[in-house]
Amino acid sequence: MPNETAASHAHTNALIDETSPYLLQHAHNPVDWQPWGPKAFAEAQRRQVPILLSVGYATCYWCHVMEREVFEKEALVGPLNEHFVCIKVDREERPDVDDIYMTATQVLAGSGGWPMNVFLTPPKPTTPGAEGVAGIEGDAAQGYGLKPFWAGTYIPPTPMHGRPSFPQVVDGMHEAWTKEREQVLTQAAKVAQAVQSQSNVGAAHGPLDVEMVDVTVGALRGAFDAQHGGFSGPAGPKFPTPAVPGLLLAAAAPAGATAKEIRLTLDAMARGGMYDQVGGGFHRYSVDEKWLVPHFEKMLYDNGQLLSLYAEAYERWQGKRFSALYARVLHETSAYLLRDMRDDTGAFWSAQDAEVNAREGQNYLWTPDQITAALAEEPDAARLTEWALKMYGLEGGTNFQDPHHADEPASNVLYLPLAMSKLVKVMGLAQGQAGTLNDARNQINAALLKVRNTRDQPITDNKVLAAWNGLAIAGLADAGRVLDEPRYVDAAVEAADAILKNMRDDAGGLLRTMRDGQARVPAFLEDYAFMAAGLLALDRVRPRERRFYDTAVELMALAEQKFGMPNGGWFDTLADQTDLFVRSQGTYDGAMPSGNAQMIHNLLTMRERTKDTAAGERAVVALRSMAGSLRERGRGMAHGMRALGRALAQPDLAAALEAGDVSKSGGDAQTIMKEPMSFMAPQASSAPVMAQAKQQADGSVKVTLKIAPGYHLNANPASAPELMATTLTVRGDGVLDVTYPAGHDVTYPFSPEPLGVYDGTVELHVAKLPEGVDSLTLTYQACTDSACLAPRSVELGVE
Repeated sequence: MPNETAASHAHTNALIDETSPYLLQHAHNPVDWQPWGPKAFAEAQRRQVPILLSVGYATCYWCHVMEREVFEKEALVGPLNEHFVCIKVDREERPDVDDIYMTATQVLAGSGGWPMNVFLTPPKPTTPGAEGVAGIEGDAAQGYGLKPFWAGTYIPPTPMHGRPSFPQVVDGMHEAWTKEREQVLTQAAKVAQAVQSQSNVGAAHGPLDVEMVDVTVGALRGAFDAQHGGFSGPAGPKFPTPAVPGLLLAAAAPAGATAKEIRLTLDAMARGGMYDQVGGGFHRYSVDEKWLVPHFEKMLYDNGQLLSLYAEAYERWQGKRFSALYARVLHETSAYLLRDMRDDTGAFWSAQDAEVNAREGQNYLWTPDQITAALAEEPDAARLTEWALKMYGLEGGTNFQDPHHADEPASNVLYLPLAMSKLVKVMGLAQGQAGTLNDARNQINAALLKVRNTRDQPITDNKVLAAWNGLAIAGLADAGRVLDEPRYVDAAVEAADAILKNMRDDAGGLLRTMRDGQARVPAFLEDYAFMAAGLLALDRVRPRERRFYDTAVELMALAEQKFGMPNGGWFDTLADQTDLFVRSQGTYDGAMPSGNAQMIHNLLTMRERTKDTAAGERAVVALRSMAGSLRERGRGMAHGMRALGRALAQPDLAAALEAGDVSKSGGDAQTIMKEPMSFMAPQASSAPVMAQAKQQADGSVKVTLKIAPGYHLNANPASAPELMATTLTVRGDGVLDVTYPAGHDVTYPFSPEPLGVYDGTVELHVAKLPEGVDSLTLTYQACTDSACLAPRSVELGVE
């Protein structure tokens, strides 16, 4: 039956019966759009015409621009309908399709983005010689079958900035297909081969060591912006990419230089305009280097991950004055998700748009007059207005001009130019009145939000995605745990229950997406990985409710059956998908971590909680399968590198990773995961060495080493020249006067003579720090009674 809304529109295409908000946005274009699927493929095969695949998502700004400028214009799309089959894909519904053709776009165009527009070859004709293809064979014939031969992102209606116009592209592709088909097919085959070569499947196996983690940490720190924070260099735009500060936070000494860099970054993001100062929650990224002016989309996956990141930072530095900012971010972001992003089932929607009324960020912008009017009815309005203008940087002039509408008046993105502790002084308040300023901020925000809610609102992409909900569930569980706020944990539980009840097939497998109660699309690896992670986060805060852990194990087992690779990691997609020309294994950790990295984290968590040896061995298998990628592209695999660091912190797993052994059972991934998961009492894991440096009253420094059971370090001096002694040094030419304790002699199977070692708790003493030095470098080599890990140097901030 045709959709009832079709009657009021001049055009209605096959997208009208879809559930994706993005596809429905295009349902009344004059383009003859079809959804990705066999019907569209069959038409392209029958007509032997190429496919225009156009991929985007509901809250994509440039997707909206191209729709208004191109896809809504009848005069522009007539030749498109005549010569091509047109397919629209929501990248959030089909991340597999998006990933494959985004790789192709990067191969063909040198960069990617959304909207993504790719011209594909049709399926091979069923009748030899059909539609003038006689004589095409060999390499060219391999180009048939949904393979890309031209790709781009935004295509303007007229030529501009070196980009061809949409009519030029359409005419060029049609002419190439009709007059140079063999060359087109040959190109398509080559591009497909290039995409397959980048799929990571069959990547080099090999040993791994802690040096790989240290090198990656050093490289990321090398890109630190010391002025504005962030680990992508000093220029904008800047993305939060939570996996990067997450890795660095895990590797940082509590008071060392890395910790200071992380704090500067977290503070800058939380005080900048990228954070919604009034309503809570983070926008997608900042267009500048200062975290000031955002691209105004809000994505569930960002906010879920950032909740977990700020919860980890708050837990690390709880009790420090600056941690109050992290608590505030956790409260406000959690409140935003609960207030604006939940459907009736308790699950969370995907995103909010960047624009309102075709204006970037219109809903979030303010002028001083608007602030004054919003606070006019508040008690003590004059004082609140003065404070609001100072607090949110409006006294310094405007900071936002719509880049696409230069005639619009300039306005302000709200941000905090000063930390609240400094703002107290600027306001002339006593230090003890910080609470007064915070109370005033809450009152100001409530009044501004009330007014903001009367404005036209951004579109909300109200589909539910399993993977993104898994991230939100984990984030809320983490926030509720560290803040002791049951309300956030309750919301996480409600969302988990909604997904598990409403988004599963008859066999218990997950479904990817749900909207208005309709669940569809078999889930991908990331859906299983992140939902399991969310359940494990709930198990951490509510361990007595065994169901969260048990269901996580169930999802992990299903993921292994559906996506597992023998002796390796996991495919991203299901087997036997005839609509994909490659089955990829993604390991890149970008705005969202890879499903492969999250699967390894889940396995390590399961091992730590229940002594599950099979889970640990499976994690080793997966990590070793990614060894080549981790070594070559570690900076782009921060979440995977953090998983490696976690595994190396466990003696038996570290020995297997470094020595090249996979497992006692031979290492077949599928065999390992068929072994039953145990349900024993939780067991905490620890790093080989925990170190702390504290300055004493007399100016000396005491360095305490806590060496994990099963490990030992070589004493200083070492028992033999080939052994690495445990040492303390400082950067530069500084000389330390260190008193090292005597080791005690132990005889090991690998040494005929007793060795002097440290184990248990050991104290080293530094007589005095050189002038200007506030950190030490500890160098050591941790060994068990059968193997040694790679030597390691770690920075210790002196408390």
